[in-house]
Amino acid sequence: MTIQFSLYALSLVMTAVALVVLLPRFWLRGDGGETNADWLRLRQSELEGESATLREEAALRFLEEGEASVREESTNEESASIATVTGEASALPKSQLLIAVPLVLGVWCLYGLLGGWEDVQIAKALESVEQSQPEEVLALISRIESRATVRPRNMDYSLLLAEYYLSGNDPAAALRYFDRLIDAGATAPDILGKAAQAEFLSSDRVLSSRAESRAEQAIAVDPSQPAALATLGMAAFEAADFRQAIVYWQRLRELEPPGSQGHVMLTQVIERARQELGAAPTRESDIPDLSQKVVSAGVIVEVSIPETAAVPEGAVVFILARQEGADSGMPIAVARVDARAWPLTVNLDDNASMAGQRISDFAKVSIEVQVSRNGQPGRDNAVLWSRVESVAVGDAERLTMALGSE
Repeated sequence: MTIQFSLYALSLVMTAVALVVLLPRFWLRGDGGETNADWLRLRQSELEGESATLREEAALRFLEEGEASVREESTNEESASIATVTGEASALPKSQLLIAVPLVLGVWCLYGLLGGWEDVQIAKALESVEQSQPEEVLALISRIESRATVRPRNMDYSLLLAEYYLSGNDPAAALRYFDRLIDAGATAPDILGKAAQAEFLSSDRVLSSRAESRAEQAIAVDPSQPAALATLGMAAFEAADFRQAIVYWQRLRELEPPGSQGHVMLTQVIERARQELGAAPTRESDIPDLSQKVVSAGVIVEVSIPETAAVPEGAVVFILARQEGADSGMPIAVARVDARAWPLTVNLDDNASMAGQRISDFAKVSIEVQVSRNGQPGRDNAVLWSRVESVAVGDAERLTMALGSE
C-alpha cells in the first residue's frame, strides 16, 4: 500500500514538472516582422504633401524590388525565427527548472504539513507490530497518541488506543477513547460493551447509569456481546443480585469452548454465585454497602528490585494471585500500580478480586509479580518478574518478593 501510494504521488509530481518545463515549448509564436508593403505605406505617409513624383518613385521602387525583397525578407525571417527558437530553447530549461524546483518542494512541504507522511509511517509500523520489541510498541503507541490529539476525528486511532489500554488493564485511559468514539457516532455493540466495561472497572466496580445503558444497548443489538455480559454479570454480583449474575455468566460461558480456561473460570464463578444465592440476604439492611471498601483476608505483598536493575520510565507493576499451582488463566485477584518508588507494598484482598471471585475464599494461592515495560500484563512484556507458590491467604506476615529478570 505504501509503495503504491509513493508511486502514485511521484507520478503526479513528475506530470506537474513536465507541464511546467515542456508545455511552454509549444506555446512559442513567431514574429513576421515588417514587409515591403508596410515600408511603402510608411514612406507614402512621410511624403504626404510632397510632389506626386516622389510618391510615384517610391511606388515604382516597391514594384521593382518587391519580389527580391520578399525572397530576402523571407530568408531573413526564417533565420531570425530559428535563432529566436534556438535562443529561447537554450534559455528555457533554466527558467522553467527554477519554477519546477519550488513546485516539488512546495508539494512535499504541503504533504508534511497536512500530516499524511506520519499517518503512512504509522500504518507501515502497524503492519509489522507483531515482530516489534516492547519498547518499539510503546514508542508507536506514543506516536499514535500524538496523532490522535492532532486528529481527534480519526476513529481508527481512537479505537486502537482504546483496545490497547483496555487490554493493558488501564481502563481509565481506555474509557477516554471509547467516549470519543461514541461521541463521534459509533454505536457498534462491541464498542458500547467495551466502553461500559472500561467505565465499570475504572470506577472501582461501580456501575453508573451511563455504563449500564451502554451495556444494555450492546446486548439489545448483540445478545452475545462478551464485554457487556461480563460487565453486567460482575455488577449484578457486586450488588448481591446473584440470580441475574448467573444469567449473564451462563450466556457468556456458552461463548467459550468447553474445557477452555474461560469456560472453567466462568463455571467456577457461576458456582460461587449459586452458593451465595442460597444464603442471599432477604432484607435491604443486610445488603453490604458497596460504596465502602470491604476489609477481608488477603495477601500483603512487598516488592523490591535489585539495586543494579534498570526499570524503564513509565513501567507498570502487576501483582497477580492465582489458584495454587495455576501458571496461567484468569487471576483470582490483580493489582496494577505504577513503578515509581521501591520497595512497594500492595494488599491483594477481595477488593482486587476478579469476575466475582474472592481471594478470601482460598486457603493458599500463587503470587506473581511482573514489571511491564509497555503497560500490558504477561511475562513476554516483563523486564522483571518473580513467582511464589503456596502463599497462605490471611497471613499477618507480609510476603517479600525480590524481582529478577529470570
